[in-house]
Amino acid sequence: MKHSYIFEEGNWKAEGLYFDHENNGVGVYGETTIKHLKDEWVLDGFMELKIEKPVRFFNIYSIKPISDKKDYTEWTSENPALGKLIGKFMIIGDTILSSYISENGIYSGTECLYKIDESKYLNRGFAFNGENKLSSWEVTLERL
Repeated sequence: MKHSYIFEEGNWKAEGLYFDHENNGVGVYGETTIKHLKDEWVLDGFMELKIEKPVRFFNIYSIKPISDKKDYTEWTSENPALGKLIGKFMIIGDTILSSYISENGIYSGTECLYKIDESKYLNRGFAFNGENKLSSWEVTLERL
C-alpha cells in the first residue's frame, strides 16, 4: 500500500484528545510539515493542549528515507522536554507504526498511524517515563 503521510511532502493538521498520566483528557490540536531533502526527510510539528493557558509541545524528526527494498526506517528527534529520541517507522499494509526510546533510556513510546485515505490518518499513541505513563493520545491527521 502506498502511504502519503511521511512519504510525501505536505502539511497536516491533527485534532483529537490528549490524556495525561492520570488519564485526564483534554482537546489537542497540532500541525506538521514534511519536507524531503536530499539525504533526509524532515517532519517538523507541534501539538497544543486546548486549555486555559495552552501548552505547546514541539518535535522535529530527521527520518532516513525509506528505500524501495525496505518496509522500515530509522529516525531521530530532538524533543525539548524529553531530549534526543531514537526510533523506527515500520510499514505494515495500511498502517505506519513507530516506536522510540530516549537516548538516556528513560522515555519510550509507540505510535500507530492508520490510513483512512490519501488525506486522512487515525493516530494513536502513548509515552512512558520509565515504568509510568506520561501521556497518550487519539487524534485524526488531515492533509491541509
